[in-house]
Amino acid sequence: MSDSSTTTLRDIADAAGVSLAAASKVLNNRGGVSEENRQRVMAAADRLGYQARATKAIQRAGISSATLVIPAAYYSDSLFYEDIIKGVLEECAAGGLSVEVRLFTPSAEGGQAEIDDILADPEGGAIIAIGLDDTRLVGRIADAGVPAVLINGMDRTMRLDCVLPDNWSAGWMATQQLLHAGHRNILHVTRPHRLTMQRRMDGFATAMTEAGLDPTGQVLDLGESGFAETESRAAIIAAHRAGRLADVTGFFCSSDMVAFGVMQGLQSLGFALPEDFSVIGIDDVTLAGSSRPPLTTMRIDRAELGRAGAQLLLARITNAARGTVRMNMGVEVITRATIAAPRTTGKP
Repeated sequence: MSDSSTTTLRDIADAAGVSLAAASKVLNNRGGVSEENRQRVMAAADRLGYQARATKAIQRAGISSATLVIPAAYYSDSLFYEDIIKGVLEECAAGGLSVEVRLFTPSAEGGQAEIDDILADPEGGAIIAIGLDDTRLVGRIADAGVPAVLINGMDRTMRLDCVLPDNWSAGWMATQQLLHAGHRNILHVTRPHRLTMQRRMDGFATAMTEAGLDPTGQVLDLGESGFAETESRAAIIAAHRAGRLADVTGFFCSSDMVAFGVMQGLQSLGFALPEDFSVIGIDDVTLAGSSRPPLTTMRIDRAELGRAGAQLLLARITNAARGTVRMNMGVEVITRATIAAPRTTGKP
């Protein structure tokens, strides 16, 4: 291993076989670099001792570990969180911070007791909370005064750093895809029990209003229907039988998992996609490219989301006095095969 004090960015770029710009993007936690090249840069930095500087900074702050907490139901019922956790673990390892993962149930007093136990652990160090919306539990973490970051969650009191996708823009842009294809009667299928889903719904409402359309009554709330996100297939079948889909031509679904259920429900009723109905989701989970037909969706770089959260935490540990940061990460339209012009053959 070389002397890390003399290792330069050029040394790392040359060792990894990438451009200086690519090496800089990786080491400064920016996008625009392939996963293969990112791994090569990180490996080269490790070989040359470059990451030792970050590790020493963490050690000087007296914190060498963090506890990652995530609601168990979100992790087990969603394809969304695996890549976020991977990004967190990789970035924390590069920064010299060890991480213990804890699943918990954020309900009633049980969730509060679990969070309190974690905060009371003298070996706990910092906190990484993923998917945590419960304002009471977020407040417990903020009150504890430990270095902490929220990923895919938000502290409304602005005491904790957080990073999350720009959910409002995701909802607005997804609705725009249907509007640009000519759809005017669009149904938003969601379960707005979380702030992230509420923001996606707000984006939908704004896009509809800007197009001169009234979004009132254009939301199918799965919670009100007695369905969870994973039961959207049954919800769509029930909505069709109740005559709710009589004039609908397009569906904006609050997540890919909801979209899969909507698509399967419509197909089970004998409809063709996108000939009879157009569908768009959000998240771009791995299965989105393999659905029948492949799902048009909004991509969220979940590994980058995790890395950005870890970077915020590392910066907080080494500079506790810095101002609170709330970071919204951009999203990207992924065009596949579930959006077409509205049908012209009348009601379904």
